[in-house]
Amino acid sequence: MKKKILLTILTLISFYYCLRLGYIWTAYAHGGQTLGIPFAFIMLFTTIIYFANKTKVGKDKTFAFGIVYFLTLAAFSITIEVIRAKMKNYFEFLYYEPGGYVNKIFFGWLTIGAMMMLFIFYRFYKLRNDKTI
Repeated sequence: MKKKILLTILTLISFYYCLRLGYIWTAYAHGGQTLGIPFAFIMLFTTIIYFANKTKVGKDKTFAFGIVYFLTLAAFSITIEVIRAKMKNYFEFLYYEPGGYVNKIFFGWLTIGAMMMLFIFYRFYKLRNDKTI
């Protein structure tokens, strides 16, 4: 029951994030159109899949994916927001091509999230194999 509530709350937070007027109506590269909307819909589909899943292992895998996915993209967004709040010349630092760091920050968080997912799914695999012996 707690997992259902947590996934639902995270989905609502992701929709709140993508519908912030500062991102949805402007072309900020890390919000709104390019990250926020797909982020929210993938969270919504993850939550729907969680509710539709019949097996405990399927629910656990879906929940793990949803948590890691949310935390990865939330960490990226928070990193960008902190940089925007703390730096005077954040635009040049983040977005000025060819030396902008926004893509490097995004792929860094994406790599961390992918590594976490690989570790979690490896643990599911090991747990399943240990029970069959």
